[in-house]
Amino acid sequence: MSTAVLCFISACTKIQRSDDLCVSSDIERRLDKTVQWNKGCSLDDQVECKIHCLLQQELTVDVAVQIALLNNPHVQAIFEEIGISQADLVEAGLFSNPIFDLVIRFPDKKNFVPDIEYSIVASFIDLFLIPIRVKVAEAELEQTTLRVTNEVLDLAFDVEQTYYELQAAQQELKYTRSIVELTSIHSEIAARQKNVDNVNSIDFQQIQSRFLEAKLEIATIQNEIIRLKEKLNKLLGFCGDIQWTMSNDLPEIDYQGLPIERLECVAFRERLDLQAARFEVLRLSRKLGIKQWWVYTNGRIGIGGERDSDGLNTLGPAFSAEIPIFNYGQAARLRLRAELRQAQDELASLEIRILSEVREAHKLLMNNLSVINDYRDQIIPLQSKILESSEELYNVMGLGIDRLLENKRQELQAYSNYILSLRNYWMARVQLDRALGGKLYKVFSYEDEPDPWYCNEGAVE
Repeated sequence: MSTAVLCFISACTKIQRSDDLCVSSDIERRLDKTVQWNKGCSLDDQVECKIHCLLQQELTVDVAVQIALLNNPHVQAIFEEIGISQADLVEAGLFSNPIFDLVIRFPDKKNFVPDIEYSIVASFIDLFLIPIRVKVAEAELEQTTLRVTNEVLDLAFDVEQTYYELQAAQQELKYTRSIVELTSIHSEIAARQKNVDNVNSIDFQQIQSRFLEAKLEIATIQNEIIRLKEKLNKLLGFCGDIQWTMSNDLPEIDYQGLPIERLECVAFRERLDLQAARFEVLRLSRKLGIKQWWVYTNGRIGIGGERDSDGLNTLGPAFSAEIPIFNYGQAARLRLRAELRQAQDELASLEIRILSEVREAHKLLMNNLSVINDYRDQIIPLQSKILESSEELYNVMGLGIDRLLENKRQELQAYSNYILSLRNYWMARVQLDRALGGKLYKVFSYEDEPDPWYCNEGAVE
């Protein structure tokens, strides 16, 4: 299915990449999807054309994620954070504007010319500060890029999760309607039996209660479908009632278990929020260099001159600086050191949380796989045999219609529960992708790449 989607997409207008600091290439590497930073140019029309092409086909999970990445305005909003950080980087490399001073003194006697003093000075501290400021801004830009990419990934995973929930709800509705139909038949038969006093009041009331509860269950599932459809439309970036069709069948399972140590190592290498936290520590470390005592002198050097009342012009070097007696950066350095320690502690906390998320998702997947296999290998085949035996007994008058309908209802309920177990599997499957920082089998293909931040040896028990 994914191959057919890619072939269809390639037949539409191809979108060129914009200057987004490799966000689009990183998303393609992790999700195999396209994302575009729209800047009000001709590429925007190409994006609209591509979205229109995607809406003409069945809304698979891959198509839904692709539409969300191209059409959700929140993606464009977070992309602008890169533009803000780029502006900060440009500003960090600029010199301060020179300062021009002019003093004119008018004499109180005639025939005397005014006394004029003037100077123009510029900060020489910038010569030492600009390289440090640029390094800090570069770390901020890299951190922003990682944060933007991570938010785009989160949007993609939210779309996948909502899509699978909606698929499961639609399938559950199908089985619940079948159960309601059975209970309705059972209720009608019980009503006829009640008219001829062939069923006691308690059994009749219980049958009626099951029928009414099944009808209410349909309304509950329909409410959930309405909520999920609106949520999916919102994630896709549609504000109106957009018509699209989606498959009702949940995909087959694609995970049979991997060593937890490998999963943890991949998460440590690929998680973008972890990389952003590391750059936050680096940024604050570099920022400490800006808060040295000599920065607070605001030293400036230039040229000064004077023309006195006798018309004599003098010219020479000018220098001005503050004397850092009271404020020499002690408070700023204390604040930065506290922020640095805080960032280091948050980094350690995030590492613990990532390992926990990977383990939780993996264990949930393995547990859901066990449940799915039990339904496939034992429960559903057993319910089918029970129904088959019930039909044989009913045909020879060895079983009443009540038991036959009840056994059919239990078979449908088993299928409904099986769908819920599949939904739980795909919820955990998306959770694992989110914990790893990308699609499982995409990020695993880069497993042999070296990680400059994390040493594999002895890092994971």
